[in-house]
Amino acid sequence: MKHLKLAMLIGIGTLLIAGKSFGQANPFINVLPSNSGVVPVGTLDIEVTIGNTGPASTIPQAKLRPIIQVPPSVTFLPNAQQTGLPAGWTILSNTGSQLRVCNSTDPIPVSTSRTIILKVQGVTVTGPQTFSGNINFGNGTTCGAGTSVAGDLTTDNSATSTLQVIAPISVTVNLKAFIEGYWAGTNAMNPVLSNQGLPNPTSDCDSVTIELHNPTAPFALVNSTVAVLHTDGSVSGVFSSSVPAGSYYYVVKHRNSIETWTANPVLLSTTVYDFTSAQNKAYGNNQSEVEPGKFAFSRVISIRMLLLMVWITTTGS
Repeated sequence: MKHLKLAMLIGIGTLLIAGKSFGQANPFINVLPSNSGVVPVGTLDIEVTIGNTGPASTIPQAKLRPIIQVPPSVTFLPNAQQTGLPAGWTILSNTGSQLRVCNSTDPIPVSTSRTIILKVQGVTVTGPQTFSGNINFGNGTTCGAGTSVAGDLTTDNSATSTLQVIAPISVTVNLKAFIEGYWAGTNAMNPVLSNQGLPNPTSDCDSVTIELHNPTAPFALVNSTVAVLHTDGSVSGVFSSSVPAGSYYYVVKHRNSIETWTANPVLLSTTVYDFTSAQNKAYGNNQSEVEPGKFAFSRVISIRMLLLMVWITTTGS
C-alpha cells in the first residue's frame, strides 16, 4: 500500500512538472479598421491589439514581430507619420501594403495588451475589403526571426477584419405647409400643376425645394432636394445622400412665395413639422392667417426674415 501511494505521488509530481513546462504565455492579435469611406488623400486608422493571455509567463521584449496587411485600395503612410505605436515598439519594415512592427523593448505581462494605431491613405474604400494581421516571432534580443514562445496557441496568431461600405440610407423630412397665393379655402390649395396643363394628379399643388441648414451661423447649407407639395399641404423631402444626425433649420423655397425657415432648428426625424398650425412656426412669423387657425407662407417678407437673409448673405452662406 505504501508503495502504491508513493507511486501515485510521483505520478502527480510528474504531471505538475509537465504542466508547468508548457502553456506559460500565449500572444494574440486583433485587427479592426476604425472607419470607412476614405476619400482620396484621406486617412483610415487601423487599430491593432496585441496581448498575452498567459497563463503564467511574460512575453519577452523583441519576441513579437506582427505583420499587418491592407487591401490594394489603401496604402500605409510613411513611418514618420505612424505615430500610434506604444512605447518600446518599432517599425521593422513598411512596403505600403504590409507593415511589420516589433516589441523591441516592451515585454508584455500576462493579461495585458498593447494597442497600435496604424494609418493608411487611399481612395474610397468599397466593400468587402479585408485587413489582416499575423504574429511572427523574434529571437528575444534583436527582433530578428526566431521561434514561438512556450505555450503559444496558433489559433489566435492571426486575425482579419472585413470592411464593407453600405450605401447611405436616405433621410426623409415630412412637412405641412400652405402657400398663401394658392389658397383655395377649406384647408386646401389649388392644383396648380394640373391647372397649368401638366400631367400631375389634382392632388399635387406645386414643386418646392426643401433645404437643411446648419443650426449655427453662418447657417451653411447641408443638403437640398425637390419635392411635390400636395394640395392638403403635405410634402416629403427625400435626401438621397446621408445626412448626419442632429438638428437643422428646415427651409422651404417656392417660386411664388418668400423663402421660409423653421422658427428654430429641428431635430432630424420623420415627425411632421407643421408650419400651418401657428404663425410662429416660421422664422420671423413669416406667415399669413388664411383662415382661423390656419397659416400659409406669406407673399410679403417680414423685417425679421429680411434681417436673417441679409445676415446669411453678408456672412457668405
